[in-house]
This record gives sequence, C-alpha cells and structure tokens, in this order.
Amino acid sequence: MVQVEDLVSSERKPFVGRTAQAAALDEFAGTPSLLVVRGRGGIGRTAFLHELRRRWRERGITVLSLPVAADEPPGDVFRARAVIDLVRESFHEYVGPELAGSVGVLSRLSGDGALAELVRLFRTLRATRPVAVFVDDVDIAADPVRAIAAAHRAGCTVVVTCREDAATPLISLADRVLDLGPLRENEIAELLARVAPAPLDEAVVPAVRAALGPLAGHPGTVLATFDALRREDAFAEVLGHLCLRREPSLVALPRDHELVRNVEGLGEAGVQIVTVAAETARLRVDDVLHVAAALGHELRRCGDVVDRLVAIGALACDENGRLSVPCSALTAALLRGFGVSRLRAVHRVMAEQLLRGGTADMSAAADHVALAGAALPADPVWVPLLEREAIRVVQVDPALAARWFRAALRHVEPGADHVRLLRIVLHLLVRTAQYPELAEVVDAEIAVGVPECCRYELAAAAALAAVHIGQPLGAAAHDVLAGDPRARVPLRFVVRWFDEHDPVSAPDVAAAFSGFRVNRLPDWEHDRDHDELDVSEAAEVEVTDGRYDVVAMLRLVLGPCYGVPESGPLGVYRRLLRDYAGGEWSRVVSGARRLELGGAPTALRYVTRLLAAEVHSSSGDVRRAAQWFGLVDDNCPFTALRAWVDLGITGPDRGWSAYDLVRRAVERGDNVGLSCLLLRLGFIENGLGNGAGLARAAGEARRWHERFGGTNLRAAELVLRGLSEKDHLVAAAAIALLRRTGNAAELMRTYLATASLCDDPVPWYAEALEFAQRLGEDWMDLRIRETMRKVGVVLPRARVARDDFSDVELRIIELVQLGRTNRQIATTVRMSEKTVENYLTRLFVRTGCRSRLDLATASLEGRLAFSAS
Repeated sequence: MVQVEDLVSSERKPFVGRTAQAAALDEFAGTPSLLVVRGRGGIGRTAFLHELRRRWRERGITVLSLPVAADEPPGDVFRARAVIDLVRESFHEYVGPELAGSVGVLSRLSGDGALAELVRLFRTLRATRPVAVFVDDVDIAADPVRAIAAAHRAGCTVVVTCREDAATPLISLADRVLDLGPLRENEIAELLARVAPAPLDEAVVPAVRAALGPLAGHPGTVLATFDALRREDAFAEVLGHLCLRREPSLVALPRDHELVRNVEGLGEAGVQIVTVAAETARLRVDDVLHVAAALGHELRRCGDVVDRLVAIGALACDENGRLSVPCSALTAALLRGFGVSRLRAVHRVMAEQLLRGGTADMSAAADHVALAGAALPADPVWVPLLEREAIRVVQVDPALAARWFRAALRHVEPGADHVRLLRIVLHLLVRTAQYPELAEVVDAEIAVGVPECCRYELAAAAALAAVHIGQPLGAAAHDVLAGDPRARVPLRFVVRWFDEHDPVSAPDVAAAFSGFRVNRLPDWEHDRDHDELDVSEAAEVEVTDGRYDVVAMLRLVLGPCYGVPESGPLGVYRRLLRDYAGGEWSRVVSGARRLELGGAPTALRYVTRLLAAEVHSSSGDVRRAAQWFGLVDDNCPFTALRAWVDLGITGPDRGWSAYDLVRRAVERGDNVGLSCLLLRLGFIENGLGNGAGLARAAGEARRWHERFGGTNLRAAELVLRGLSEKDHLVAAAAIALLRRTGNAAELMRTYLATASLCDDPVPWYAEALEFAQRLGEDWMDLRIRETMRKVGVVLPRARVARDDFSDVELRIIELVQLGRTNRQIATTVRMSEKTVENYLTRLFVRTGCRSRLDLATASLEGRLAFSAS
C-alpha cells in the first residue's frame, strides 16, 4: 500500500522541525531499546525516520532499514530474506568470515532456526559498533512482533513507525512511544519554501493551510498537495514569486491521498454524505434517515458510514449533531470524481424525499431545493416554502436567505411575484457581497427576458457584478439592458471602469448607482424617497480622502448595507489599501501580485503597482521597487502618486521639477497621493536643512487643503508647518490627525522628524521604532537606531524571555556562542547562508546587540534585551 508520505520521495523531502522529538530519541541511540513512532497518515513519519537515520549514521552507528510488507513470503515471518538482502547490498561494509557464514546459513533456514541465526548475525554486527534497525510502517507487516524480534533480542536499537490507531503489540513492549503531532505554521512555511522552485507569495501557505484545515500541519499531506498543485499548473510567477491562481476552496487533496481513498472506499454513500454535508452545512446526524431513504441506502449502513467518516476525520460532528467537513480540500477532491451534476441530483432526490416524508425541518428541504438548481424542474409549488424559510432566517443569515430567495426566483412564474422576488434577490446579493452569484442572476434574467420595470436595476446589478468580479459585461447583455436611458449610465460606467487610463470618481459612482441604494432588512421594496444621493456629498468625500478607494465610494453611494467584498479584484484591492495603511507591508506586495494574475486591466493596477514599489523602496530594496515601478507607464492617471513613489526610489534630485507636472494634474482634480508627495518633499528638505524648501512644501499643503479639504492634506500641512516653524506642538496635532487615517508609514516618519524638535526626544523615537517594528522592516529599524546613536539618544532596555525566541533563533544563538561562522551555522541548521544572515539581522534589531560577539556575550550572561518600545 502506498502511503501519503511516500508520494514525495523521502530523499527529496526536506526535514523541518521535530528537533525536540529527534533529541528525545537520540538518548536511546546505540542502546538495546525498542522505540515506536506513531502518527496519522501524512504527518511525516517516513521523513522523521529518514532524518533520524541520518543523525545516527553521522554518530557512527550502523543503520539498517528493514522493509516489511503485508504479503510476506511464506515461512519468513522473521524477515530473514530482507536482512540477507540488506547485508549483501552493503557487503563491502560488513564483510567478515563470521558474517559471511551467517548469511550462508540463513539462506537455508526458516522458522525458529532462522530466528536464532538472525540474532547471531545482528550480534556479529554489534561487535564492531552499535546497530540501529529502522522499520517504517511496521503495522502493515503480517506479524510486526516477529518482524523485529531478532534485532531486538540481539540488543540493537529498534525504531519502528506505525499509524496512531494501529493495534500492534509493539506499543506495550516499547521503551518509548513517540507521538508525532502537526508542525507549526512557520515550519510548514519553511518546508514549502524549500521545495518550491521559486519564492512563494505570502498568500500561498495560508491558502493551502485554509484548504487542508486540520491536515494543515501534516508535512506529508502538505507536500503531496503542493506537488499536485504544481502538476495541475495552479501557480503563476509574478516578478519572481509563485502565486496561486485559484481560491483556497478550489485546492484539492491528491486523488490517492489516504483520506480520499478511505471516503471513496465506503462506497457512494460515503461520497454523497461528505459532499452534501459540505455544501449544505445543515446536515445533521438525524438526517441520515432521510439520506438513506432518498438515495436507496440501508439505514444501518448509512449510520455506520457516518460513524466511520467521523472516525477518520472526514466529518466533524458538533454538540447539536450537525455534520460538517473540516477539510475543504477533501470536498474538492471528491467532487472531481463524483461530479457537480450528480451532486445536484442528490439534492433533488433529498428535497423530494423530505417533503414526501412530511419532515418537520422545512429549512433542510428548502436548502436541498435551492442546491438542486436546474436538476429540479421549475415548479411554482416550491415558491411558498422557499420564500417563507428565507424570510424566517434573513435577519440571522442573510447569505442563506439570498440562496433561498434566488431559488424561489427560479421557480416562480412570470409576473408581479417574479419582479418582486427579482428586486429582493438583486439587493440581497449585493448586501451579502455575493457578486459572482449576482452575475449569474443577471445572465439568467437576460436569457428569459428582462422585465421592463427592472431594466435599470438589472443594468446596475450587472455593472456592480462586473466591477467586483473583474469581468467586462458582454456585448449581448449590454445591448439588451441599454433600452432604458437610465440603464445606460451604469453601463457606461462599466466601460469606463475597464479603461485603465480613465479612473472613476465618486461623482461617477453616484451617477451610476444612486438609484440602487441597498435597503436595510427587512424592507424589501425599493423606497424611492430615500434612494437618491447628493452627488456633491460623494465628491466631497472623494476629495477629502485623496485616495482611490473605490470600495469607500461604493459604500457611500449604496449605503451602509452595501456588501463589502472579501474576494475578487475589489476585495483584494480593499485589503491592500488597508494593509498599507496598517503597516502589513508583506501583504501589500502579495495583494499586488494577486491583481497581476489576470483579468481585465483597470486603474486599480496602477495604484497597487505603485504601492508595491513604495513598500520595497521604503524597505531598502531598490531593485524590486524598480521592477514594480517599471510596470507603471507614462500614461499613469495618478500623477502625484507616481511622483511620490519615484521620489522615494530615485532620491531628492527630481523633487520640485517633478512637482510642476503634478501641480498641473492636481489643478485638473487628480489629487490621489498628493498629501504623501508633499510630506516626502518636506521631509527631504528638512533632512537637507533647507528651510525655504520646507516652507514651500508647507505652503503648498495649505493651498491644496484650502481647495480640497480632507484629513490627509490637513495633517500634511500641520506636519510641515510644525517642522518649518520648529513647533513640536503643531507637529503633535498633526500626529493626532494621522492616527485617524491609520497610515503607519507616515506616522513613523513624522515621529522621527518631530523628535528633532523636542527637548525630550526619547518618546518620539520610541514611537517611531514601534511603527518600524509593526511594519516589519529591519532596514528601517536600523536606520532609526543609527539616527538615535548619532544624536546620543539611548532607549531603556528590557529583558527578553527565552520563550520570546523561536527554536531556530535559539539554535543560531547557541551556534554563535560556539564561534561558528555563518556558513557553518547554515550547514548545521540546514538553511542558506543568506537566511542565516537575515536571522542574525533580526536578532540584532530585537536585542539591541551590535555584533555577533555582543549577542553571544549577552546570551551567556543572560541579559538579552530589546528596546522597550
């Protein structure tokens, strides 16, 4: 039987973690001992055994790997033939007259006679040096005890692995039983980094972990899944990093993964129960009766299948008896074999059976009707059930209610009820941010004929769906919906949206969607008296922010019930803006890569590319900054934002000359990034001691704030005026405003600049360091500390507990104490020399140590410390 751990050869698999477990068994090396290593499939038993063999071989121990099989040769229960083959393969190492004689005798013996000769052979091997015998998957042997009996009696160190649920007598005989648990998140990340052909985007590991659920810490499963994704061409390279093309819900376990095999081994009932439970999220243990009746399975058989599915981890059962699938990658794998159409048919049969049986759980019936989709012919008889159940749950679970209302819309006959349900569905899908489903509803309505009274609403819904999922509206749909003059406004908006050189504004959003303001629950009917939005209000918010925050524009226009997207281009973009402001800079670059993966280009890409370039530039990585900046052509519609980033990459020489071009664009209304540019110009002038230039930057900030208003420009004006007038109180007022915007990078730079104005600069430097550490940029942290050293500022230090360091950091500190070079450390901990350098840099920053000697001395004296900030 092929184990999951063998899907990727142990010779290829890197070893990560498990240092404490390996050390626990090291003390038994060379002693007469029986050690059992247990764990679930995919947990890494084979890799752990391989690493242990390597460690012990380096200690001079003779290591033999004894294979076992379920179909052992008759009469060879003590595995004599396997031992003979092992010795002969390494005859040059073990050769000797006595050993050669034992091999010759063994080849003619069987049964107990073979056992005695095997014991003598192992003792002969032990006469020169210790011997360790390793047996992987000992539980598959016909007789595990006899398989290792000779080596154990001869006094060898015997190490065996088995499944955690294996009922082998070796457990009670063992000197030590070691249970392998899952690896930690950082260890899984390191494991994948070692096997990936290129650096992984920061979103890859979380996506794989999310799909695997409880299997996310199992190295064998992770490696097998990653290998399957590579074979399926699921990765794309963006500027040297591998990015996952698909959503985590589409990541599937390999078809030969043991969990998939075990579920499929339970027959169609097992596959049906798991896939139904995954899709409905409403299946209870009691519903097994209906599953059995509906699908023609025996009730007892179904009950046994559910018990087995829970036992193997394919299903989870909560205290209320509700069944769920904790590993979405399992569902994805099963559906590849089972098929979505067959699953829809299962839902149809279950819906019909539930109603035929007069079930009390009408919500379950409604859910199966909805999930059956086109497999269930349209019939108005379902409408009252679906609508009643949707209204009942709409307050607590609007996404589920949307599914049931949408099913009711599919089954309702044309007429007033159809129009009423259509409006409900359109607004509820926007409210719950189900934009792919919104696109499907629009397509379905266009296919059957658009009600004239709903033409604008369908056009607005089509435009919203296109914007959120990143797919332009088809020409046929455009032509059908454009019959209403009001509908042409959102349709023109979509065309403009996909013109990357023509960004939209809040007034554009208001013009397109103000008639589609999302209602509060449970007011379904469109209240025209409260739908209209003053376009000037939208414009005021847009110019106040000075950012291209399209989600904020949509929320302003559509109302507080607008469903903020979590996926799709706008969802990625929203998180990217939030991550930049909050200092999660690695996620900014990851989001920018995600938006490069395909789809129709929009103006969003200019912003994301520029922010990615700015992150790299601020981190001191000019090469990568230039790569991202090189993707921004001269037709970039965000002139101030581009100049801000360019100034950070190329330095101060082009400052005011570039600003002349920016000023003309700002006069036309392009103020995105203007406050950042003015701050950067002012900080440069301040660093150069150019009071006139600093005063000019402050004056420009004041002028533009008087025209546009907004928190960001006001904060920039106060910061620059405070620096120009050397008034730290004005700068402090600016910091209060900047905190409202949440821009960690600008706060860090402002604290650093303000420190030079204060009699007591310590708190200001401490705050700057806090933001630098939040940004995770060692380079910036070191620059701030260097500035502090130049002006003679020393922050108080606080001790670091041993628990504050990772296992890898502790090991590197230990090797530094021993005087090892970076190359020697890299060889010992099995990572690149560059990675060791990065670890040391971070350790210097965290502890305040300035050299390897300082770090070693501080560690030996127990005084490791880091800045109190």
